[in-house]
Amino acid sequence: MSAPCVLVFGGLDPSGSAGILADAEAIHALGARPLCVATALTVQTTRGVKRWEAVSVALVTESAHALLSEENVRAVKVGMIADGKVAEAIAKLLSPRRDLPVVIDPVLQASSGTLLFKGTLQQARDAYLSLASHALITPNLLEAAALLGLSRQPEDAVGLEQAARALVAKGVRAALVKGGHLAGEPVDVLAMGGVVEHFEAARIRGAARGTGCRLSSAIAAGLALERPIRESVVAARALVRDYLTQAAAWR
Repeated sequence: MSAPCVLVFGGLDPSGSAGILADAEAIHALGARPLCVATALTVQTTRGVKRWEAVSVALVTESAHALLSEENVRAVKVGMIADGKVAEAIAKLLSPRRDLPVVIDPVLQASSGTLLFKGTLQQARDAYLSLASHALITPNLLEAAALLGLSRQPEDAVGLEQAARALVAKGVRAALVKGGHLAGEPVDVLAMGGVVEHFEAARIRGAARGTGCRLSSAIAAGLALERPIRESVVAARALVRDYLTQAAAWR
């Protein structure tokens, strides 16, 4: 049997800071094998996205189908989907594989504010929610507010917990709402069923792109290795904190 694989759908960032190159790096670091299908090609550097184009739905579908048919896929990570039709194709591909754990990083827009979806923010939200049933979803503050239709982002740990619980109530398997952009020390909140846990840690000064990609992909790697969700989240958070520490040292 070949190594457990994580099938990744996401955008290609040529700089390697984010997108499927960052996904592959995190998955490999956690001991699984990455299989990456590009949903979008982007023009971007380590400073941000300049523009992007969606990959054809047919090419995304054929690439993913081939990998699912021939490789030892044990988990799926969905990042940038770029197009609602891609979301429909992914749902159809995964329908016969209910055994596969799915981690969704709802990439709605770049840090510059550029929408990373062909359509409106509401259409992007609906596309991600259509995939999120029985999946683990990892939104940041902006993404959680958009997914839930909130008028403002969560502002503290209580707001994060409320958002995580609300996402679970919508039918997701688990929700990890990330609070890295909160004032003060960061906290992430994980909700599964009726259980909620807060993960707190001292803030690492400095910034780096692609932390969300790495976190969700590392969680998917843990699930591919048949580790429980909580254990996978803990290991993924440790990987991202190491990445941030190294990035701070490079500056």
